[in-house]
Amino acid sequence: MHQTNQLKTFKRTAVATALFYFFTPFALGDTNTALDEINVQAEQSNINIKEQKVGETTKNARQLTRQQVQDSRDLVRYETGISVVETGRFGTSGYAVRGVEENRVGISIDGLRQAETLNSQGFKELFEGYGNFNNTRNSVEIETLSTATITKGADSIKSGSGALGGSVIFNTKDARDFLLDKDWYVSYKKGYNSVNSENWDSINIAARYKWFDMLLINTKREGREHKNFYYNIYKNAEEDFNAEGETREKADPYHIDKDSTLVKLAFQPSDNHRFVFALDDSSLESQGTDLSYVLRPSQFSNQYIKGERLTHDQSKRKNLSFSYESFTQTPFWDHLKLSYSKQKITNNARTDEFCFQSKCVQVANPEGLNLVEENNTYTVVDKDNGKLSSTTKQIGYGTRVFFNNSKGTEIANSDIYKAPIDSILIDCEKLNCANKFSVFVEKDAAYTSKYVFEERPIIEKTLSNGKKYGLLERKSQNASWDSTGTFKQYEETFFLFPRSAGFSRNDYNDRDLNTNTKQINLDLDKTFSLLKTEHKINYGGAYSKIHKNMVNKDGYQGGNVQWWADNFFCNKPVDGTFPREYTPSPELYPAIPVDCTGKLRAKTGERSSYLIPVSTKEHSLYFGDNIQLGRYVNLDLNYRYDNVKHHPYYDPNTPVPKGLIAGIFVPLKGNPYGTDATCPYNSDCMNENVKQNLDIILQSKKYKHHSYSLGLNVDPTDWLRLQAKYANAFRAPTADEIYMTFKHPSFSIQPNINLEAEIAKTKELAITLYRNSSHLTLSMFQTNYRNFIDLVEAGQRQVEYGSTILYPFYKSENRDHAKVVGGEVNAHLQLEELNTKLKGFYLGYKYSWQKGKIHTADGYIPMNALQPNTSIYSLGYTSADNKYGIDIYITDVAAKKRNETYNPYWKEQAADENTLVQGQKVKDSAVAWRSPHYTVVDAILHIKPIKNLTLSAGVYNIFNTPYITWDSARSIRTRGTINKIDQNTGAGIKRFYAPGRNFKLSVELTF
Repeated sequence: MHQTNQLKTFKRTAVATALFYFFTPFALGDTNTALDEINVQAEQSNINIKEQKVGETTKNARQLTRQQVQDSRDLVRYETGISVVETGRFGTSGYAVRGVEENRVGISIDGLRQAETLNSQGFKELFEGYGNFNNTRNSVEIETLSTATITKGADSIKSGSGALGGSVIFNTKDARDFLLDKDWYVSYKKGYNSVNSENWDSINIAARYKWFDMLLINTKREGREHKNFYYNIYKNAEEDFNAEGETREKADPYHIDKDSTLVKLAFQPSDNHRFVFALDDSSLESQGTDLSYVLRPSQFSNQYIKGERLTHDQSKRKNLSFSYESFTQTPFWDHLKLSYSKQKITNNARTDEFCFQSKCVQVANPEGLNLVEENNTYTVVDKDNGKLSSTTKQIGYGTRVFFNNSKGTEIANSDIYKAPIDSILIDCEKLNCANKFSVFVEKDAAYTSKYVFEERPIIEKTLSNGKKYGLLERKSQNASWDSTGTFKQYEETFFLFPRSAGFSRNDYNDRDLNTNTKQINLDLDKTFSLLKTEHKINYGGAYSKIHKNMVNKDGYQGGNVQWWADNFFCNKPVDGTFPREYTPSPELYPAIPVDCTGKLRAKTGERSSYLIPVSTKEHSLYFGDNIQLGRYVNLDLNYRYDNVKHHPYYDPNTPVPKGLIAGIFVPLKGNPYGTDATCPYNSDCMNENVKQNLDIILQSKKYKHHSYSLGLNVDPTDWLRLQAKYANAFRAPTADEIYMTFKHPSFSIQPNINLEAEIAKTKELAITLYRNSSHLTLSMFQTNYRNFIDLVEAGQRQVEYGSTILYPFYKSENRDHAKVVGGEVNAHLQLEELNTKLKGFYLGYKYSWQKGKIHTADGYIPMNALQPNTSIYSLGYTSADNKYGIDIYITDVAAKKRNETYNPYWKEQAADENTLVQGQKVKDSAVAWRSPHYTVVDAILHIKPIKNLTLSAGVYNIFNTPYITWDSARSIRTRGTINKIDQNTGAGIKRFYAPGRNFKLSVELTF
């Protein structure tokens, strides 16, 4: 309570101080301040009020370093009105701004739009909740960035299609950023982040020689999953591993590696011409275990039924670019830049589902039997590396063999298996076939009981494909009952193995989402005077070709493979032969404990896709003019024309399964199922129907849009600035929203080539009071969205002529519109303005509130992507010589209210008598598990003991407050198999809590 009261006192004091400062001295004026030279100190980085645009924040490399920004979460940690979209296992997926998220917020790096998610609600319903697709927007390596610009509100002027709620635009560093007054620069950074046990290193080299300059930035990160507040809830590793399924309270374990390389080589023969070649290559690789996963392929396969899924996810981005810049002043431009880029982005998700522990029944080896090589002989020994022995017992009228371990203890018959030596072959690529093998001889060829172990030579042979294998000769003699010598009788000789298959069947999904972009940009700018006005114009255009497709590579293989399955393979008997003949079958696991049936080592299915591939061509033209009308009025006028055209096609090398296309629009002429099928899967009838439906589906679709942004800036005095902005934006439907098809008797999706673009219009007003290096900005905004795309019912119909089965169809359709209103406060006060003894100290304050609803068929419902009311207080100090400084941030977030949330599945839950949420029946559409009010305090310290050395240390969540953010809470799913909790009891929700107290350390050496 004492801590809370102290924080409240600080907040009231900070706000009161700022308001007192801004609303009392301005009437006195400041004759010493030059209007055109006013700069604002924001966390020690200068912002020119005259250049500050409504709803826009730019962070340069210095600010990113000072705030210890390491990823997308850190980038917006101290910003209001914007947050990251949480996806659980796959990390973050873009941003949420003003009620919209992911594809509705533009993201670009050096002018190139980044990969979009599969946005179709149908895809999300069918596939996203099961973790088989890495359906996220790729991230960026912070160390490569020179600036990150966050724009809130419609922003197609800069980002084109997609920036309905806003945009985040990244620009990478250039050698000129470091070579202002010298010809070479080297820096080395090393850091550690306790929140995910991440160690990272970054080296930066810039150099110039005559006409040439170069830049190299290489960053490597190795870490783990983000630690939630209850990360240490389990007492030991065994309890941790056994905590499986939706009730697991600890973050799932992942090992995460990131690697980024930025190279820029430039040739500048004169001051007026510059040529640059650049490579931006980054990758993220995550491997781990989905312990919170709620299903297994078969609950009868072993005693573990939840969480046994291994993951291997990758996100790779590679951009090659070439640019030419001209700084020659002409009547048409002062600066010209022509650039060509080729970008390839692959988001891959691989999941392997199998029992991978030693207790799994398929690999059971309770006696710890092992294969050892000694004196050039392979021998099966017990867990103490002792030799086995045999005994016999008279049971009924027969004699049975039993085996003992080296201590004389009898081995249960259920734990050891006698494999006939002619049924199993030795893999000479795994074992040395020049050795011998110790086998158990039960009876010799004369059928005399032996019960002894013998060393037998391995006979090496070669298959037609060159693979070498070994076999053991099974001794024989003429059958005693056959005087012709035609028939043989064989000894009974066996390998001894554990009585289990020695592998678990690993069913895997390996799925790529690929986005390849080729783009040409031409950008020009010009400054000139006309009559009594000053103009800064920028204009240009772009042409791009984007290819997006999906590749599925599903199949199965052996998992958790043990020595008795790995070193041997099946000698498959040929049916109908006598004496019995065998076929060496290295593609099959050995016949343990029965035969080889169903023991195929691996089966890779054909490449397939659930997404019709699409090639998209985009071209755009833009023009902007920033007009200064005297001292007091500035106009910012911008226009952009976009033309987007989707060209779908069918790829026979990665086909969409015929069953998902047949009958979608044109019904099949006959029954495709069963032995009496009249239109089976590979028949001419089926192929013709697929062609007929593809002819309807594969139609090109074009979208055109005129975007504009109108800004008015008025400076009536030297301490007051008034701003107004009106802008619009659009988002062309993604290929999956238009062309996705799926067919099932319980849920089917048909394409809709008549979708229209989504539209956003933003109105914003701002007033800024400023003086010297301090400012206070108050703003209000309203954004209207229309033509939101949603999944709607399309009725029931036949997919086969004459069938009585009606398939329920859904499709994407424009129908929703929404409105978001809100306000923001952004204040910064240099305390030196109040008292010169406080030089270097500052106070900061940011606040945002947002309200919004979307109109659907069910009426007006809340928009879940709106953040709760948020305040961020900051207090900092920087020494006059810049040798040390500290920043303290207090983030105060209101609770997410019931009436501000919407559960799209509430009717389904309410109709189910067995569904309880928080102990009660579902009665309304509110989300039950929401974020409460919380306050978090962080502190970041920077020290520069010598010129070339900078030390940084940050402590986050200093008071170790347990809390869950709204973005994490709304990522909890009610459907699917991932990101779930027990909706009734709340068990598992601790897994979604934010980290407790954590720290970041870094050191930077520069030369």
